[in-house]
Amino acid sequence: MAETVLYEEALNAMHAALDAAGCVVREFHETAEHAQSAFCDYNAALRQSLAQYHSVRHKDFDKMFKNAVEAQKRCETELSLSVCQFLSEQTELSQEVLRELTSLPKVEQAQHARRVAEVAALTKKFVELQHKRREELLQLFRDFRAEQEAFSAQLRTCIAQAKELRLKDLKAMFEKFQRDSEERIRQTQARRREVAEMLQRFKLQRLKHSKTVHHVRENA
Repeated sequence: MAETVLYEEALNAMHAALDAAGCVVREFHETAEHAQSAFCDYNAALRQSLAQYHSVRHKDFDKMFKNAVEAQKRCETELSLSVCQFLSEQTELSQEVLRELTSLPKVEQAQHARRVAEVAALTKKFVELQHKRREELLQLFRDFRAEQEAFSAQLRTCIAQAKELRLKDLKAMFEKFQRDSEERIRQTQARRREVAEMLQRFKLQRLKHSKTVHHVRENA
């Protein structure tokens, strides 16, 4: 009975992992497309306004906007790498759970209850990890989108005030956007390293446990 429940829980965990992976990928693509579309629209509108009032040279504006777009693309690349890491985690942890499940029928009767409990604990850990990581990535996308929308609001203000717009003010705004983008990139990279180290510790603990179990069986 306990084993049947465990198989059901593991199956539910796998389905949840697939749903989480799909949700993360969809959210990432929507976020990236939204940011790219907004940049393209505001580039054209602001460029037109500046041309009308001759407040900032096209050459200066194009250079600043190009740098901002490149900063945005670097952020998107980091987000993409985080998504790839998440998908790899899901695959690796799912395979670990499946390996443990398939080994259950081979366990000696005396050890069976203990192994079922261990696999149940592993499945629970997998569910907790994938849920936490999914929410973490979705929040990362929300933060990125909020940052893009805040910058878009500044661009709208620039369009409305194009007649009085000064080069130094426009330059300061774009430079701040780039600094904020670079800081977000550093934070994203740091978090990815932390997650990689956490999973490595988890794998080492599992490996150590497996070797201990194997040693006990050999000497039983």
